[in-house]
Amino acid sequence: RIHVEPMQSSIECYLDAYKAHMKSGNTYSNAVWCSSVYNMCCLWSGKELNAVVDSMKDTMKELKYHKNFVVLTLMKPTFRVALRLIGQSDAPASQQDNLTNAFGETFNEGNNAGKYASLLHTMYFAKLSEALIFRELNEAEDAAEEYFSVDRFGFLSPVMFFGKFYSGLVSFWVARETDDNDRKESKKWIKRGVECKDKIEKLSVSASTWNFENKLYLLQAEEQFCSRNFERAETLYDAAILSSKMHKFVNEEALANELAGHFYLETGRRNKSVHYFSRAFEKYNEWGAVAKASALTEYLDESER
Repeated sequence: RIHVEPMQSSIECYLDAYKAHMKSGNTYSNAVWCSSVYNMCCLWSGKELNAVVDSMKDTMKELKYHKNFVVLTLMKPTFRVALRLIGQSDAPASQQDNLTNAFGETFNEGNNAGKYASLLHTMYFAKLSEALIFRELNEAEDAAEEYFSVDRFGFLSPVMFFGKFYSGLVSFWVARETDDNDRKESKKWIKRGVECKDKIEKLSVSASTWNFENKLYLLQAEEQFCSRNFERAETLYDAAILSSKMHKFVNEEALANELAGHFYLETGRRNKSVHYFSRAFEKYNEWGAVAKASALTEYLDESER
């Protein structure tokens, strides 16, 4: 029931399950699986990033020790996103080699993931979420195409809930960028965004306002931005920011502020955008995403940096 109860507290059940399995000696399968799900949920629910990275490293070492390359495949893309957010993905080559050695020199991510649709689902989600956060449009579009190609399998997992949210945001973003060049392509992406928004809305109503209200507001804001209903979009961006704050998703509070900043910037209101970019900068730093925060400085006035 992780999607029903407040996520920041309910994910602790995976940690409790991990400890229970470790005590019973079941370290190969259930224990490490619970630990990997716990780590991924910690990342996307906004737990402090440096602690998440440390926990991921411990889990991945266990996976390597037990030769559980399937779950290791599941974790590696998410681990890379976390490293990039805290500014460690550009480490010197020697440090990158050490990570590879620690987690398996002979491990081939592509060969393993190709056998498991659920792993592809997780890998593509990691790619599209990273590309969205770091504003890499082409990479986001390509990853979203891959994500939607496997999303038809409908995995019921925490990754699925976050995947609907991020793939919806990417869809509305791509739709705006292609609107002037290819109307048919833009409509395809709008349709995808609306479908993701509708699924999040159902979860907000039937499962948990705490976990999904803020996500719904942000998707609605992006949809109204696409429709050029700017006044309505303004209200929804502010609602998404407030709901994220109330429900303690600091990462999504940062994201909502950033997307509001881009909205005001792209609609010709740079002075107003600076306020939202400044708040995004603060919240990304609070989350521990110092590399992402640093990338926002180009949007800030000198006095805000």
